[in-house]
Amino acid sequence: MPLRIHIFQKLLWILFMTIIAVAIGAYVALNDMTVNYYLIILLASFVLSVFLSVLFKHPKSVIKIILFALSVRIFIFILLKIYSYHIGLDGFFPGDADAYTYNDDALMAIHSHSWLDALNGHLSYSYFVALSYKIFGPDMNIPQLFNLGASVLIIPLLFELGNRVGGKKVGVMAAILWSLFPSAAYWSVSLLKDSFVALGMVLSGFLILGLSEKKINVKEVILGVCGLLIVSSLRPQFLLAIGLPILINILIQFYKGQSNFLRNTIIIILGIAVFGATSAGNIIVDAFGNATSKEGVDRINEIALQGGSGIKLVTMFPPEIRWIVQFPFSILSPLPWQLVNIGMKVYYLSGLEMIFWYILYYLLWRNRRFALVENTSKTILLYAFSIFIAVSFSLPNIGSIYRYRLGAMAILIPLVSFIIAGKKERSG
Repeated sequence: MPLRIHIFQKLLWILFMTIIAVAIGAYVALNDMTVNYYLIILLASFVLSVFLSVLFKHPKSVIKIILFALSVRIFIFILLKIYSYHIGLDGFFPGDADAYTYNDDALMAIHSHSWLDALNGHLSYSYFVALSYKIFGPDMNIPQLFNLGASVLIIPLLFELGNRVGGKKVGVMAAILWSLFPSAAYWSVSLLKDSFVALGMVLSGFLILGLSEKKINVKEVILGVCGLLIVSSLRPQFLLAIGLPILINILIQFYKGQSNFLRNTIIIILGIAVFGATSAGNIIVDAFGNATSKEGVDRINEIALQGGSGIKLVTMFPPEIRWIVQFPFSILSPLPWQLVNIGMKVYYLSGLEMIFWYILYYLLWRNRRFALVENTSKTILLYAFSIFIAVSFSLPNIGSIYRYRLGAMAILIPLVSFIIAGKKERSG
């Protein structure tokens, strides 16, 4: 057995060096800076993913899963590009209508006197797209490849969460599921911010788990803060989803008289003060106000019903309870009968994926006493439901729900992997 492990490690090292050699060779041989940019972004994504894996002292097999996930996404990216140009979408993908806005905003900004001033009042992700255009040139493939890299970075993070829930086998299952997760792969190569938001939500999960422990792990705090920064800049209303499980854990700690209650309370107060003093705090208040006021909800409903994928039932309820009605749809949509009136193929993909999730939901419910024994599993489930609640304040639209809940699905994957793996094998 030690000889096999040694040979396996050698093969992985040879594979890794081969990838680097090929990338460097292509960089030198191909006298095309655009292609070189693509290779550099992909290589950087791989190296950062391996760094996270090494940081958590994962087995070498995680590197193979990272390579697999990267390969799957590159393959899907190439196929979708060919399909996009074939049907006349000029590189845009079906279902990513917001991508046109980000691209147009970025092009307008880089051709203006001051691109930062030109984007004042525009969507936050437009700044990122414009910055990439400013540095690398107006090429939508660049931010799309950055999104691809963000999705691959989630692989070692989910392995770590799965390892904590049920051991290495569960970690491997979680990493593989994310590699093959259709919506994760699809949105990761689109010109949309959802991959980065999902990465931010998963990173923030380590902060939530860390605050539930007696001793704070500095590494996890740093990762969690990075997640908070990503979420606050791209989808700040989701900070509410991060704060809810932390608040509940603090209340439980107070009830049980645990010593970490005071420490966590001070941390939360400081965090609220910092975010309250920045624009993120104002954005959260505005977003919550728009989602609960009559004027804001009327506008949200109008946008949601455009394009045929809006959930009309949700729009019939007053602002105060609309999010409660939308909550089940945030977890279960698209329901089978919702697909009848939708013609876009991407939503058929979501329907097939949702059937698979119905089975996983059932298995998780059936095995809840077995799967939710440890505090880690309970905290992960609570966090996922908090994200679903945050999604309930968004557009009552299947497309928006499908994208916005990606972080919740990512967080749930370690739990469902524990059910699929079938054997509890906790690491020390």
